[in-house]
Amino acid sequence: MKYQKEFERALAVHRQGKLREAFHRYDAILKVEPQHAQALHYSGVVLHQAGQRPAAAERIRASLHIDPDCAEAWSNLALVLEAVGRVPAAINALKEAVRRDPGAADVASNLAGMLLTQDEVGDAEAAARHATGVDPQYPHGWYNLALALQRQGRVVEALDAVGRALAIAPQEPTFAGLKAQLEVNVAAPVRARTTLESALARNPASASLRFEYASLLENEGEPQLAAQAYAQAVRLDPGHGAALSQLIFLKRWLADWSDLAALEAQFRDGVAKKLPLLSPFVLLGQPSTREEQRRCADTWSAALAGPPLRVRRPLSKGPRLRIAYLSADFHTHATAFLAAGLFEAHDRERFDVTAYSLGPDDASPMRERLRKAFPRFVDLHGAPPEAVAERIRSEGTDLLVDLKGHTAGATPRVLALRPAPIQVHYLGYPGTLGGGLVDYLIGDPVATPITHAAGYSEALVRLPGSYQVNDRQRPIGEAPSRAALGLPDDAIVLCNFNATWKLRPEVFDAWAQILARVPRALLWLLARREGDPATTNLRRELGARGVDPARLHFATARPNADYLGLYARADLFLDTWPYNAHTTGSDALWAGCPVITLKGDTFAGRVGASLSNAVGLPELVAADVDAYINLAIDLAQDVDAVSRLRMHLAGPGRESPLFDTRGTTRALESAYLAIADQHRRGMQAPIDVR
Repeated sequence: MKYQKEFERALAVHRQGKLREAFHRYDAILKVEPQHAQALHYSGVVLHQAGQRPAAAERIRASLHIDPDCAEAWSNLALVLEAVGRVPAAINALKEAVRRDPGAADVASNLAGMLLTQDEVGDAEAAARHATGVDPQYPHGWYNLALALQRQGRVVEALDAVGRALAIAPQEPTFAGLKAQLEVNVAAPVRARTTLESALARNPASASLRFEYASLLENEGEPQLAAQAYAQAVRLDPGHGAALSQLIFLKRWLADWSDLAALEAQFRDGVAKKLPLLSPFVLLGQPSTREEQRRCADTWSAALAGPPLRVRRPLSKGPRLRIAYLSADFHTHATAFLAAGLFEAHDRERFDVTAYSLGPDDASPMRERLRKAFPRFVDLHGAPPEAVAERIRSEGTDLLVDLKGHTAGATPRVLALRPAPIQVHYLGYPGTLGGGLVDYLIGDPVATPITHAAGYSEALVRLPGSYQVNDRQRPIGEAPSRAALGLPDDAIVLCNFNATWKLRPEVFDAWAQILARVPRALLWLLARREGDPATTNLRRELGARGVDPARLHFATARPNADYLGLYARADLFLDTWPYNAHTTGSDALWAGCPVITLKGDTFAGRVGASLSNAVGLPELVAADVDAYINLAIDLAQDVDAVSRLRMHLAGPGRESPLFDTRGTTRALESAYLAIADQHRRGMQAPIDVR
């Protein structure tokens, strides 16, 4: 070929990474031979590498006009098109590359990977099988086949495929990570641990493997080892948002507050820089602003869910509004304890109600109650987000109510696929979901005042009283005696049965001051189990604040009715901040225990005030920490005042809006109808339900 030696010299320079010199050499060839296909092709590659994508595409296309059989040029054109977001066109280019060179396993594998990004799972499987058929020793073909099979729920087949990939390339951390993930999916955590430990021995600097190993340890009940592994992942990659999030959350669970301030400062700095995969739920548990929470939620949603579809669809024509609740918590869970009565109380004449369950069936009485509460209960546990969204869409849902938000088990991808014309968030997550995932967020005038609207990406819907529904059927068990619970009969018992991740150093500072000024008082907290390492850490923290650790007592977790009975043996509930007691707060009030709370600036920090106002005890809401401390000290030493508060909770409080399940249900239904009316009129605005 004419000018072949000049081209080979240009290509050699190109391979050395000398892009400018290579481009000039290719250009010199083209000036005398404009139809030199290879020079056009590779000069286009240089332009792509330099970030000049339109010019790169133009040159590679020009080369293909001359030599349409060059599979490598079609592949490189696909890279350019993918880089500018034209993925369907890139897929077509890769299909041409495979057609021109069916023996290129890498090209077929790349096609499979790109098809997966477009949810074309069946075609991706076919392309990956083509790659493995052409070259059974090409590991990425097996890996992409595993991904395609996993997306179809064919976990055992996927495990076989990724096992083949790892056997060919045992040093590849991505293969080991997927294999371990699939082993967990088939309930083989011991095998997964072995896989990860072997992979880490080969790749000790892999932050992603270290993170997966930490997650496995956490799920297997080894929180201290998990925290160490998360910390190692963060040291290896300070920008690993997911590892930093889980490290902070787990340290809070363990009440290990060493380095917590520095880690949380690192987290907030990452939020400001829009570092992906920083958990918005973790942010709610530390001091933060509504604006920070919104930015964090937007970044998180973009990373996990992708851009939401922008499809406007009309509502169904039927006589009833079709509403559906989406959750992974339709079993023994706090959300279910709150909302079971809501599902039972819905007006079947005006609403067609469905549950889409994404969580496990725990075979509990609560699961059975929920199944009976819904006219239609659809179990989609384990289904991929695309299948869940298609099921919701195909069944004509008008208004989808997400009950998860950004809590464990959430599937933001389902919401991003916009399976319903209207999407709403309620109850499960006290903050904005961000990312355009839902249209409306349901709160109330205290938790989400209209003056805070800028902190939410959704239109605010405000229910009268409290946003939080409560189930009047919750039974309260008979509590053991104080002596049986290890509590002195003559003590003033100040309790908080929140999960330990809500406890913070500044909260413990306040509680220590209260204990110091009320000598007969003790603090009664909740331990997850006997031997919970958090108990040792909390006793140490109390001692470090000058209070005898013996004044700290723990109750262990127990069935819900028995747990509610414990409040009969407490005098007062001391709330946490910046994340208040939510379900736990209404538990205490339902069981007759007054709650002293501190009203903050975010949804999560204003729920206590919302509950107290709705139950008729606004005087128990403190405006600042000093007022909180003084209120707790005064009440702890005033037996008559506490008795009056308990009498209120046993009488008017029980009949208050907070515990009016039917009333809250009717308010929610009014909200749903108002939202539907706005949709029909092509508008979206805040709604106040009267």
